[in-house]
Amino acid sequence: MRISTQQQYFRSIDQMQNSQSKLSELQNQISTGKRIQTPSDDPVAAAQVVKLERELAQYEKFDDNINVTERRLELEETILDDVNTAINRMRELTLNASNGTLHDQDRKTIANELTQITSYVAGLMNTQDSQGEYLFSGSQGGAKPYELENGRYQYQGDDGQRQMQVGSDLYIPSNDSGTYLFEAASDRLEVELTGQAVVDFNSGVSTVEPFARNVAFSTADVESAFSKVAKSEGWGDLTIRATASLSPAPLGEFDYTVVDSGGQVVNDELGNPIAISGDFSTTPGGLNIYGMQVEIHQPAVAGDIRLTVSTEKKNALDVAMDLAEVLSKPVESQAERDELNEIVATSLVQFTQASDRNNEAISTVGSRLRSLEQMSSSNLDFKLFTESALSTLVDADLASVISEFKLEEATLQAAQATFGRVSSLSLFNHIN
Repeated sequence: MRISTQQQYFRSIDQMQNSQSKLSELQNQISTGKRIQTPSDDPVAAAQVVKLERELAQYEKFDDNINVTERRLELEETILDDVNTAINRMRELTLNASNGTLHDQDRKTIANELTQITSYVAGLMNTQDSQGEYLFSGSQGGAKPYELENGRYQYQGDDGQRQMQVGSDLYIPSNDSGTYLFEAASDRLEVELTGQAVVDFNSGVSTVEPFARNVAFSTADVESAFSKVAKSEGWGDLTIRATASLSPAPLGEFDYTVVDSGGQVVNDELGNPIAISGDFSTTPGGLNIYGMQVEIHQPAVAGDIRLTVSTEKKNALDVAMDLAEVLSKPVESQAERDELNEIVATSLVQFTQASDRNNEAISTVGSRLRSLEQMSSSNLDFKLFTESALSTLVDADLASVISEFKLEEATLQAAQATFGRVSSLSLFNHIN
């Protein structure tokens, strides 16, 4: 095999260039500390690096969400503590107002303080976070939760929550709605009527009003007694059933019975079915269902009307304003004294309910904060594990790389030295 002088030159130059390229690559690894400079250095490892970096970015996002959620929940906890302190003061004032020795001016002074505390609490309920969003408006951050309308505070938000992802499969609410937090005081019972006769009348299909109308309770005590019986008996929704009378009776006479959600007849205190019969086309009749008075009229046809009884909810602001309104009035008769005593007793119960809901919410917020703390610690462990795996793929072993650099440097220097010797060899030099 013959090797020409040109081949020697090209081969030597090619070997030295390869060695210089390798030295440059090793120098980059030493200076950056990274084994992989471009995906082509190790395509398989590069693909894994992309995946691990995506996981790290996800954990960074989780950390951001945890920080935001912690700030909002800590702010909520502080506000709820302040609201609870104010409600406790309202309850103290209510107890003071129940003192029978107070004069009209004393009660008016209490009313003024209640009004001032109400304005303060309303400001707390309308708190905004650092981004200018209202904290207690549910999912409608731009809507002011409580607006004063016709002398009472109306909730303008919804009952939604903002769920923040703080882990691979964990979402934690970063807020609570005013509906849950503040609309917690039980007010009067309300009864909704449903049924075909009601639908037809409300939609304009029929001009005949439903045969069951004007449902009412005489007092709050009657409502309370009704609720206790309904709960103990497990009635659910009640239904008034109008059927054509089967007995020999005047034309148009109907029987009206009351059944519970299970279809069982509802009995009165003596064990007799609650029912009436008659022709009420001119003069209405009435059903008394444990204090719930229902006005009965003649139906166009036989049918059912369902009574859904629910408790209206009221916020502590309106409870305080209702109480302040009564306390501001002079008491001149026994009837007015009785009205005052009733609203004071009702307000005490409602303030207690509002305080209980606040304490429940504070406990819930505390649980979420503990969960966030634990999740933050878990995310940190996951990040360290991912960073360790990433380091194994990307980071260079500097001791090994430096040794390899020294070896390659010596190889290059030897190649350069021998190139000078080989390049000077010539047949003409030998002849001379």
